[in-house]
Amino acid sequence: DSVYEDDETAIVAISGVSGGNATESGTQSIRVTVTENESAPTITLATSASSIAENSSDTVTLTATASQIADENITVTLATTGTGTSGADYSAVNGTTITIAAGATTGTKTFTITDDSVYEGDESVIVAISGVSGGGATESGTQSMTVTIAENETSQTVQIPYRAARA
Repeated sequence: DSVYEDDETAIVAISGVSGGNATESGTQSIRVTVTENESAPTITLATSASSIAENSSDTVTLTATASQIADENITVTLATTGTGTSGADYSAVNGTTITIAAGATTGTKTFTITDDSVYEGDESVIVAISGVSGGGATESGTQSMTVTIAENETSQTVQIPYRAARA
């Protein structure tokens, strides 16, 4: 098959003997191991946008992709850093997970940007894989995606009047 399942073991045992006065000589069993021939899956991370306006109603989709189908769910845990704040500048992503279902190669997670009325300049959301479990899967190197939140408020200008002193 083409599904990663890790090595599998079967034990075949004689459960009974009949006919011709035959008997079993002790307990007879044999262990058979089927060695996995597919490589364990490695996980990569991609994003649907590298930049999004702060006042956009669009969502950002994160996609975790497995290099190989597995026979069990793969869970990918996410971590965020950057100048944007999880839960304030964008919907909470830090510590959430993406599940790649058994038999599939991708799973997704979406998040939205929060429009505020404060000028902060462009901010960044850096999403990385902090852990992978299930299906024998591992992270492919270090996976990290950056999304820029483009500021939509204008910066405030402060003018200070100046009068030359008279002599």
